[in-house]
Order: sequence, then structure tokens, then C-alpha cells
Amino acid sequence: MKEGGQGMARKRCEIICVGTELLLGDITNTNAQYIARGLSDLGLDLYVQTVVGDNENRLEQAVRAAMSRADILLFTGGLGPTSDDITKEVVARCLGTELVLDEQALDDIRAFYALTKRPMPISNEKQALMPRDGQLLKNPQGTAPGCLIFGKQGHIAALMPGPPREMRPMLDNLVLPFLRQFSDGGLYSRAVRVVSLGESRMAEMLGDLIDQGTNPTLAPYAKDGEAMVRVTARARNREEADQLTGPVIEEIKQRLGRHAYGVDVDNLESVIAELLLAQGFTASFLEAGSGGLAAQRLQRTEQAHQVCGVCLSAPTIQALANLLHMGPASCEDPAACAQLAGAAAKRLNTGCAVVIEVRERAIACAVSLDGQTRQYAQALPERGAEYYRVQAVQSALDMLRLMLLDRAEAQVK
Repeated sequence: MKEGGQGMARKRCEIICVGTELLLGDITNTNAQYIARGLSDLGLDLYVQTVVGDNENRLEQAVRAAMSRADILLFTGGLGPTSDDITKEVVARCLGTELVLDEQALDDIRAFYALTKRPMPISNEKQALMPRDGQLLKNPQGTAPGCLIFGKQGHIAALMPGPPREMRPMLDNLVLPFLRQFSDGGLYSRAVRVVSLGESRMAEMLGDLIDQGTNPTLAPYAKDGEAMVRVTARARNREEADQLTGPVIEEIKQRLGRHAYGVDVDNLESVIAELLLAQGFTASFLEAGSGGLAAQRLQRTEQAHQVCGVCLSAPTIQALANLLHMGPASCEDPAACAQLAGAAAKRLNTGCAVVIEVRERAIACAVSLDGQTRQYAQALPERGAEYYRVQAVQSALDMLRLMLLDRAEAQVK
């Protein structure tokens, strides 16, 4: 493919997604995320993403602003046949080139309509207009071909259709291979997952590593009920990246201790499923007020059929106690969860039972594992039912994880 005469230096990129439907929230902008990941894999710099509606003046302002910051502009959307599809016209004008009819593009569009046994509207001929001295990007998935435009000031613009099923193959098969020439390596990331430790506290414990990190760099993130620190290295290949990130990850694990529950793992429940399987346990969950969230999470793991036992869900802890033919279980008594967990482990014939209670501005949980029981209760600030559910489930799952770790370590000793 044409290289645009730009040499082999790494260039700065910018993403511009065009479409009023994106601004109104009618469509989720998954294209920007997908493109950003592709650029990251190539090690290309990306500092700005823009969403702009189908307005000629505002789009031109966005393009010219991007040209002042970046060398490579990646567009999605606005390549259709209607009057508000203006991306190609505006970008060509900004980059100082003109559009001409491309017979190959027109033949491809006609062939697409012939394949679907529909007549081609005259308006679709607009989609066959391509930049002079540009590069056609074929689109077997639809009628909107993309293109590469090479600007007079050295800019390169890659225009791709908006629908993800059309944009993604074009990006993967045509655009990213073209852009690889401007990369001197890739960005390789690893994620350390952290539980029972807030993002701010985690950042304090890793402050010097975050502030001083250049290659690799560290970035802390908050997630639902947990936190994460992403370690990213620029390297020629994965092996070189692992050599850079490995010592830093070990230092993070040393500092965070058991709060760091896994590296490059999917989630907390997947780690717990592995521990349950290794120790030969199945876990039963009895949940009051959480909507069965903990059980749902464990049941989505690959090992669910081996590690997930009978699970019960009810609005109140008393309803759960009634199912097990127990006496009154006061929701005001923190020990109620522990009593229920011990009884459930016996009556459900499982070595592990987890009880979770969610009520307004308070949570409680207990785990009975191999005859030992631990309990936890906490009052919470006013943040809504979903927050309470997540916090209760995370607390219970982490308690189960720690008990499994303690048991494994005791067996080794």
C-alpha cells in the first residue's frame, strides 16, 4: 500500500467519530474504543478522541483542530449516500485534495446491490467519490468504501464507515497494517486486580512507582467494588515487554499483599473458582437482598458446574432461615449470617456456605468453610441499592478467597 512519503518515524494519532446519533446517546461509541486498542497494540501515540455531529462547520473545525495536534487522523461515520454524510468532502477539503469518481469503488457498490438483488439508488454513486492520489479501502460488508487521504502538509487521514461490523474488518485488515510502518514497537499492558482497597489508598501505596514510571508506566483505575493498576511497557515484542513489566508487577504485589488478588485475571470470581476446584469444595450461596448476584457471578465461571452448589435467594435473611427450618433470624443481629452459614453448610451437605445480607445502608456477610466461620458487617453511606449489592458481594467473595488461601497455606505448613 502507498506509504504517503512520510518515512518511518512514529506519528501521533487522533480519532474523530462523526454522527449526531453518537452525541445524542442513541448509539454507544464502541468504535473509538476498538480503534484505540488497535493503535495501542502498534505503540502509536493517541492523546485525543473527538465526537462531532453531522454539521459541516463543526466537523471542519474539529478536523483542523486535530490537524494542529496529530499527524494521522482516523475517522468513522459520515460515508453514507445521504446529504448529511459529509465526512469525505470535509476531510478532503481540509487536507487540500479533491474527490473524483473511482470506477473500482462504483463497481463494488453495484456488485453489492446485485448480490442483494436490489436496484442501486443513484445517490449511492456519491460513495464512489475518492480522493485524488488517495487509497481506496474496500468494504465487502457494505456499500460505504473507506479511503486513505494524504494531505499536502504531511497529514494522513483514514476514513472508515460507522457501523462496527463494517469498520472493524477494515481497520484490522487494511488500516492497521498500513499504519504499522510508523510504529517502532507496541504497547503491552498487564493488569493487577485489587480488592478491599480503594483506588486512592492503592495509589498512595504505589505513589513513587506511579510518579517515576516512564517505561513501564503505571495507571490506577477504580472499578465496581475493586480497583486495578495497569502496567504498560513500550517494547518491540511481548517478551521484551514482560522483562520490563515483570519486576514492577512483583513490587506491586509485594506492597499490596493479599489485596492484589491476581494478574491478568478476568475477575474475582474466576480466581475463587480456581481455589475452590483446587481444594475440592463446592460453594453454596444464600443471599438476602442482593438478587443472587454472588451466585450469578460464580455460575458464569468456566468451573461453575464443578464448584457451585445449591444457591438460594430471598428478600430477607428470615426467609432464608425459614427455608432451612431455622428459628428467628434478626436482621439487626450481625451473628445471624454466621449462624445461617454454619447451618447451611451442614444442611445443604456442602463444605462451604456463603451468606450475604443487604439492607438499607448496611451489609453483612459470613462464610463457613470446612467447619470454620468468619463474619463481617458494615454500615455504608447513602449511595443506592446497586452500590450496597456490589459492596456486599465483593466483601463476601473476598472473605471466601482469603479463607481458601489460609487453608491452602496451612496445608503446606
